[in-house]
Amino acid sequence: MAKEIPSVGDLRRKSEVSDDEIEAATATYLADESAKPFTFKSGHTIDVAKAIEMHPQARALLADEATKPGLRRTMVKTAIVMGFPEQG
Repeated sequence: MAKEIPSVGDLRRKSEVSDDEIEAATATYLADESAKPFTFKSGHTIDVAKAIEMHPQARALLADEATKPGLRRTMVKTAIVMGFPEQG
């Protein structure tokens, strides 16, 4: 049986990624959409742009310039939590 790849949300439930780190990854991306992948203290990294690309609703809302800042933040955070990190 293949080992299941944990999402950032799974890592958060296991206390391997904190809410503060998810907020930091969100803020980093919102400040610079071309930012390098974010590295969590656990050693996992996530390419936030790729996580957004893999999340259809986040991708659509973030592409729309009319999307308000609060919703942009929520969609980036959602894409991060649902995204799949790399083990560092």
